[in-house]
Amino acid sequence: MEFFLTDWAVWTPDLTQGDAGLGACSVPDLTKVPAMTRRRLSKLTKLTFEVALQLQANTDTSVVQQQISTIFASRHGDLHKTLGLLQQVAQQEALSPTQFALSVHNAIIGQLSLFSQNRADSNAIAAGADSLHYAVLEAAARLQTEPGLSQVLVLYADEPVPQVYQQYCQDPAQPVALALLLSRSDGEKVCFSRHSAPTQLASEQQTQQLLPWLQHQCQSVSIAGRQCLWQWQRG
Repeated sequence: MEFFLTDWAVWTPDLTQGDAGLGACSVPDLTKVPAMTRRRLSKLTKLTFEVALQLQANTDTSVVQQQISTIFASRHGDLHKTLGLLQQVAQQEALSPTQFALSVHNAIIGQLSLFSQNRADSNAIAAGADSLHYAVLEAAARLQTEPGLSQVLVLYADEPVPQVYQQYCQDPAQPVALALLLSRSDGEKVCFSRHSAPTQLASEQQTQQLLPWLQHQCQSVSIAGRQCLWQWQRG
């Protein structure tokens, strides 16, 4: 599949877009978000807002101010919030309707849409270790099959699972968020493909594996997915 990469942004505790460092910062400041709104955001939601706002800082895109179709992906979603609700259920405590509503997988993209007043369609994906790649696959498929669609914003965010689940999954090892603005014709041409590999196990930290390619350190990259290989190559 082919599409164009118009812009991208990344956040990890020690890396922002390009080579700028954030040191030991573990949560974005989000100074552009009003304090009242900011206080209501979970850590994972703040990560998502941060990469979207990084794109807004680019005056050529300003995606947070556009009506743009958006796909949000996360392997675990707001699992810390879900765990808190499960613990309340176990203790026979009443659940907060607001906290329950904000724990569902599409709540994060809903909060961003409200903040940005984006009334375009949005979708939320969870596909295990390959969540980012399946979000890109959906975006690329939509650009190819929907003639009226010129851009799709892909947002990916994840954080380490709560300690009680660490014995089952250690991916990701640190918080990470990535925004990719894909276009039908504007930007750098990308050839993106999925190759079947029935015995292949999904690699962890797939976003971090993609970063050298995004930073133009290589022409192509192959990332192991579940029973497949994901290939990124500049056109």
